[in-house]
Amino acid sequence: MSWLGGTVSRSDSDVLAELPDHLTWEGLHLEVQRRHGKPIHIKPAPAGLGQDVTGLWLEKAERSWIFHAAGESELLRRHVILHEYGHILLMHGGCELTLGNAFSHIGGSRRIKTLLGRSSTWTAQEIAAENAATRLAARLIQQVDPLLEAF
Repeated sequence: MSWLGGTVSRSDSDVLAELPDHLTWEGLHLEVQRRHGKPIHIKPAPAGLGQDVTGLWLEKAERSWIFHAAGESELLRRHVILHEYGHILLMHGGCELTLGNAFSHIGGSRRIKTLLGRSSTWTAQEIAAENAATRLAARLIQQVDPLLEAF
């Protein structure tokens, strides 16, 4: 497996156990940024990302980006973001990925630390990130909506 970056992975049980009890979407984003130690920008993916890739985490020394497939449903968009949060929280270093031509211009000169993409290829890291995404979604769903408390 070829990859950029390289850190020790953590288990998703450890990661979730350390999260605050009351978790909102915005609070989760802030917590992931805090643990990551840098800002995370979320944007639609550029054209040419590749048919199989639905999400991508790109890390540089000073910030990270999470790209999601443009035009997808809000539910899939959020799941893709949670999947990439999983990679970040689990401290995954990177994996092999074919990106079509969307990022063909980047290379060593651009100081990319980590490049991870969510695709139909399932490696151990992808399975761990997907499990983390599912568990994060379950944690978010457990929160009571104030509007529904009235009923």
